[in-house]
Amino acid sequence: MPDLIGPPVARRPEEALELVALALSDGDLEAALAQYEKGALLASWPGGDGSSRAARNGDSDVGQALARIMALRLPLSVRVVIVLESPELALVVCERRIAGTDPDGEPVWLTGHGCALLRPQPDGSWRIAADVWHAGPELSPGSAEIGPAARVPGRTRHGPFG
Repeated sequence: MPDLIGPPVARRPEEALELVALALSDGDLEAALAQYEKGALLASWPGGDGSSRAARNGDSDVGQALARIMALRLPLSVRVVIVLESPELALVVCERRIAGTDPDGEPVWLTGHGCALLRPQPDGSWRIAADVWHAGPELSPGSAEIGPAARVPGRTRHGPFG
């Protein structure tokens, strides 16, 4: 007998990310994929070679990327940092984290700041059009940064704001 209850739909942009995290944590790939538009892009955590490959929904790559995360059998958490919403588009900045021991007994620690671009659907729900799970390396306490007093060659600073 077919399942008469479909996956939940996001009524707010940030809810789509929360529903993906819940679905993957519960082992429900179909519910996670339901939060992505056909043709969506997904850049998950970098692979062992340090590169982050984008997967496209519709070519089943998004499903494969999410299935790899789900195969860890660890809870995925998402913390929404900011939501910028217009009637046609929303940008959600968040942090995702998976920590624990995988089925092979190996420790897993995946975390990253990322963002998702979402579009409203005709039924009033929101779906993910592009999703970046790891936007770049975290800055360690000793990392070099360009500070406010950095000088640009050939430019003279005037006043407190340059």
